[in-house]
Amino acid sequence: MSADLAAIFAPLVRHHIATPATPLPARTAGITWIWTADGIAKRGVNDHLEALIPVSRTRPVPGLASLPPYVRWPDYGQARLPGELLQVAFTAALAATAPLGGLVVPTEIQAFVVWNGVAPALRIPPQHADQMRVAYEQPHDMPVMLDLHSHHALPACFSATDRRDDRSAGLSVSAVIGNLFIQPEILVRLNVYGDHGIVPARLVFDDLGPFIDRAVTRGYVMEDADAHPDG
Repeated sequence: MSADLAAIFAPLVRHHIATPATPLPARTAGITWIWTADGIAKRGVNDHLEALIPVSRTRPVPGLASLPPYVRWPDYGQARLPGELLQVAFTAALAATAPLGGLVVPTEIQAFVVWNGVAPALRIPPQHADQMRVAYEQPHDMPVMLDLHSHHALPACFSATDRRDDRSAGLSVSAVIGNLFIQPEILVRLNVYGDHGIVPARLVFDDLGPFIDRAVTRGYVMEDADAHPDG
């Protein structure tokens, strides 16, 4: 990075030591690297979203505060998204099909939870999908609270394409649903400007509806999604 660019971006990157008296600094747009009792955490803040994930582990540091991962939407008056949106997404994912060689096969779908000015709502944008991928239009008229896509009969996991898309998205929350026809499952992660953190789905949704949390069943909680070969 050039000296000019470094000067431009410097005000957007801060550092903080998480003490019991002041575990978090004031909410300010950009990135804050936080030294906690358990290692380094990364917090991202923009106009519509605030999220924190652990990015490295160390031996416990006496006198510092532990910080679990979290996500907050300043526009939304509740701590978590309504679980009934997952039921709507599940119904849409089950119904998603396309013709293939004279057959009708299940396809992926892409959906978004957006803030409509009153409450979170599920939006399924115009898209073209097959069994392995989906091309879609990104919503631009409402703040995106979470993006979600389906894997129909395949497991809920984040692919290399997902990692690339989420890295370029900056600060966001992602969910993938899969294994829809046997035991529906969900996997959720927070994306903080290039780093990813798998989190319990109940951290984001107040109810999981028909889904079990793959993070819990596979032991992925608070681990970087890049570490998993099936992601």
